[in-house]
Amino acid sequence: MQNLYQKLNKWFNQYTAQFELEKEKDQNNINLKIEHSRRVAQDMSEIIKEMKMTEAEKYLAQIIALYHDIGRFKQYQKYKTFSDYKSEDHGKLGVKVLKENQLLNELDRESRNIVYKAVEQHNKPDLKEKYFNNQKELFFAELIRDADKLDIFNIFTSRYKKHSQKDYVIKLATEARISDEIYNRILRKESINYDKLETINDLKVMQLGWIYDINFKETIEIIKERGYIEVIHDSMDYSERSEEIYQQVREYVGE
Repeated sequence: MQNLYQKLNKWFNQYTAQFELEKEKDQNNINLKIEHSRRVAQDMSEIIKEMKMTEAEKYLAQIIALYHDIGRFKQYQKYKTFSDYKSEDHGKLGVKVLKENQLLNELDRESRNIVYKAVEQHNKPDLKEKYFNNQKELFFAELIRDADKLDIFNIFTSRYKKHSQKDYVIKLATEARISDEIYNRILRKESINYDKLETINDLKVMQLGWIYDINFKETIEIIKERGYIEVIHDSMDYSERSEEIYQQVREYVGE
């Protein structure tokens, strides 16, 4: 498995290097996804470090982490967007890339299916058991969701630390208000779609609510160590609702 991971690591570098786009903005977006994939692989290593998994299972998790967004590159090259809604599902596109290039032929059928299912499902609003053949497939899908979420936390909080958020909030109102629907969904620990957001504070409480989509205590501990929750909270305009949500999240993670 170590040799296979090394080969897949090399192939990832060669494959992504092919995506050389004319416009600097487009190439920067490609580079961001390469860097994201690398960081997710690092975060996966940290999450599973102390887990009771075989060495082969840990390498399988690493493969999933490195390749979870492999469909993003063709997606952006063709459509110039990372929006699945405006183009096509990048999870399914990623599975297509894996199969077309026969990248997992050295794995047994069970392991191949684990990777395919994790890549296919990682970007869905929720992981539904009915889409998985067994608990092992679901387990690895939950792992990549956590590792992916860690880096999404990282991306947003890095911008908040620099007081830069314009890329994400152009269409959102700057008032401190938190809309009723967002407020109530967060209190019920429900997922939220981006199209429901009205204000910048809606966006940020949605991000606080991502904690309810974390599957493993190991990931929760990393989030606490990195201070992501505090950074998001400290970047928000004050409101009673934002403080209530922040306290609920803190209690949930045991702070």
